Amino acid sequence: MQYNIDIHGEFADIFKKSRAILLSYPQIKEVKNAKQTSYGDEYGVIVMMRTKGDVFVVAFGKGAKLQEKYPQLQGNGKIVRHLYFKTLDDVDEMLLREMIEESFILGLEAYEMKELRKMVR
Repeated sequence: MQYNIDIHGEFADIFKKSRAILLSYPQIKEVKNAKQTSYGDEYGVIVMMRTKGDVFVVAFGKGAKLQEKYPQLQGNGKIVRHLYFKTLDDVDEMLLREMIEESFILGLEAYEMKELRKMVR
């Protein structure tokens, strides 16, 4: 399981710090699976984390929508964007919290739009 690799591996300090930040929000739930550890709320995935090669990856589930405000996000897929960390000093807690909180808003907005569309039909 990826959680076990990350909690004990080369980037354990980054994983533990990022995990503590995420779990400090009471609405976030943690899901462990074979390829990554995911964190989300009732409106969807906020972050997925895992070690990948020589970096630790924090992937934002609504990253494409966050990228304009946070250009440090990398990737060009339709939905997800990534932050890459090599050392604990690379983790900017204030920035990570800002991005997490913006993800909460995006998830709620998407849910509300879906509900409004149901009412209009």
